[in-house]
Amino acid sequence: MPKFKDRFAQLRKEMGLTQEQIAFKLGVSKGTVGNYETGDREPRDLETLEYIADVFNVEIDYLIGRTNERPEFSLEEQWIMRCYRNADPDTKIAIKTLLRKFDQDTVSAVG
Repeated sequence: MPKFKDRFAQLRKEMGLTQEQIAFKLGVSKGTVGNYETGDREPRDLETLEYIADVFNVEIDYLIGRTNERPEFSLEEQWIMRCYRNADPDTKIAIKTLLRKFDQDTVSAVG
C-alpha cells in the first residue's frame, strides 16, 4: 500500500502544483512539503491531516494509503449534493434554474 509521502506527492503533481505552491495553499514551508514527500516528516495532528485531505479533495484513508478507493465526486461536490438533497422543493427549483442559466452561458461562450 502507498504511504502518505507517495500519495502527497502524487496528488500535488495531479493538481499541477509546485512544492512552493502547495506549501502556500497549506500554510506551511516549502521545506515541510519537501519533508512530507521524502517521508522525513508527516502531519503531526488530525486537524492538519484533515486540512491536507480537504485541499486535495480526498478522504484521509486515501491520503494515508489505507485504501486505493477514490470517490467519484470530490468532497466539495459531495457537499453540494448533500445540500441539494436536503433543500426544500422551492430551493431545489431555484438551484436548478441557476444551474440551467450557468449551463446556457457556458454553452454560448463555447459555441
